[in-house]
Amino acid sequence: MAGRVLFQRGANFKFRISKPGKDVDSTDLFDFVLHEGIGTVAPNVTGSVQVPANSNVLIPFGRTYQQPALIMLKPSDGVVAFLSQFEARIQSDMASMRIYNKTGTTRYVTYYVYWNSIGG
Repeated sequence: MAGRVLFQRGANFKFRISKPGKDVDSTDLFDFVLHEGIGTVAPNVTGSVQVPANSNVLIPFGRTYQQPALIMLKPSDGVVAFLSQFEARIQSDMASMRIYNKTGTTRYVTYYVYWNSIGG
């Protein structure tokens, strides 16, 4: 099984995500979706939003992606995002996402949307 994500803080900073089936420790530079050595590893869209309890919020990207975007969610209360609590879903138009909160608590969520180069 390939290790696909690597995050290393400090003086030897590394932030890498490899394409499916490629290991971050042993693959070619062209087999990365994100790599600290290839330009900026900055998201295309970022922001924060309040998602009410048992509700959802639509976030437009301001562009249309050819492939589903890569999304990272960071809740202000430190809860790990997983399907039974909250999640983000790319909409079929590939131009927006919807963040769902399936809990009884309002969540403040910071989101990071990265361009996806897998498959095109």
